[in-house]
Amino acid sequence: MRNIFKNRYFLILVASVAMLSCQRDEVKEDPVGPGEETAERPAVLFGTRVNTPGGRVYYMGAYSDIPEKVDYKSMVELGSSVTIYSYGEHPYVWNGAASTLTKYNVSDDLAISPSDFVSFASTGLGGFFGPPAFLSETQAYFFVLSEGKVIEFNPSTMEIIEVIDVEALPGGDDAEVNTSTYYSFVTGEGKILLPVDANPGDFDKFPQYAQVAVFDPSAKTIAYSSDGRMSMGYNNFAKDVSNGDLYYRPSKNVVRAQDYTGLTDFPTTGGILKMNADGTYDQDFFVDLEEALNAHCINSVIYVYGSKAVVQYVDASWEAPEDPGEWFNCPTQLALVDLNTLEHEPFSALQPYGVVYAVGTVDGQEYYANFSGEDGKYYFIAQSGPTDFEAVTESIGGSGIYVGRLR
Repeated sequence: MRNIFKNRYFLILVASVAMLSCQRDEVKEDPVGPGEETAERPAVLFGTRVNTPGGRVYYMGAYSDIPEKVDYKSMVELGSSVTIYSYGEHPYVWNGAASTLTKYNVSDDLAISPSDFVSFASTGLGGFFGPPAFLSETQAYFFVLSEGKVIEFNPSTMEIIEVIDVEALPGGDDAEVNTSTYYSFVTGEGKILLPVDANPGDFDKFPQYAQVAVFDPSAKTIAYSSDGRMSMGYNNFAKDVSNGDLYYRPSKNVVRAQDYTGLTDFPTTGGILKMNADGTYDQDFFVDLEEALNAHCINSVIYVYGSKAVVQYVDASWEAPEDPGEWFNCPTQLALVDLNTLEHEPFSALQPYGVVYAVGTVDGQEYYANFSGEDGKYYFIAQSGPTDFEAVTESIGGSGIYVGRLR
């Protein structure tokens, strides 16, 4: 149903985007020759964020190829409290403050304009929220598992199809345990996997098992798949950049709980598990990275590339401070670990870029963004091997947040 509120919101949105959508920089110019088919013109979406006195402001722009630079001043301003992603040829922007998802069109001349939006306010969905799981142009899902809800919507018509009641996330509404999901992954078997993490208010209450929520769209059911070889990890899988395999990895929130709990007998908090496409765990694979590195703890697994994993860890000589609030200042190191042989070496390939995080994939190549680099600049960084990286695009004025091919 298209109500008055929706029409007014959409008109305001169209007007605001129109002010910027006509702007172009030299990177976007890619004239189509006589007789060439414009419908096949390539387009890559870039998203950035800029720190301002009033908070972070997000921007996105479309380009015909991977550009040397992107500048927020020539991109579409989206405001704050938003998340950028894309599916097929369309960018989508989640606005947590308004509880709306807006769909955008990108024209042949790379102008971006809003085409429609859907409000999720009536479902209770709002705030900082993970991206939806897209199964097709007409089928996608948001997950509110702490409340036992899965929301199906149609990305083509931008209409809510159904709010599905499912089993609520164990510990999701318990502050002493505080389990949650954020990222979702669609597998080759059509299942949607959401890794579960915990940030316990009571350090003795961290879950002593790995857990993944498995949603079956055909049956409209959720199941919670657990494994006792490691304690609870992070709400985002580590992806094998070379083949797409998914790994359940450690979480620094549970690692922190380990340092202050009164418990003495629990599965390692520094393990890594490999997932099957049906949401089960590969029983032939398990590595205790804490033991392999002789580490005090494992903070994160950044990515996997073939048999190699980049692991952030704290050296065994470090002692946790008496005040848990100071724990996050712990000094960390990076190692490249062979998951088959457990041989490892220091990893420094990303050191010049400071803090680095994954932002998307274009044509099978993984991209990262950064801040606090040695030269003070922001980049989109392409990966071509376990230790091979190239800063291919400079982001002027703010850090990168998303990249993805539209067509």
